[in-house]
Amino acid sequence: MPLLTGGQALVQQLKKEGVEVILALPGVQLDWMFDALYDAQDSIRVVHARNEQAVSYMADGYARATGKAGVCMTTSGPGATNLV
Repeated sequence: MPLLTGGQALVQQLKKEGVEVILALPGVQLDWMFDALYDAQDSIRVVHARNEQAVSYMADGYARATGKAGVCMTTSGPGATNLV
């Protein structure tokens, strides 16, 4: 089994779960994840927003409109608190 970074392992699992879109707000804590998502851009689309609440609402709307999982991602700490 090849060695994977944390980002690569997470992207592989997201693919297995059928995730096609991630709604995200980038931050330095997520550089490893965005590196892995860049390599997977043929199968997972990343949509950026300007604040954490927008990411959350966009994921909710995506899930309601498509019936698929609405996946959102933001930085830890205050970013995650604002997301919730």
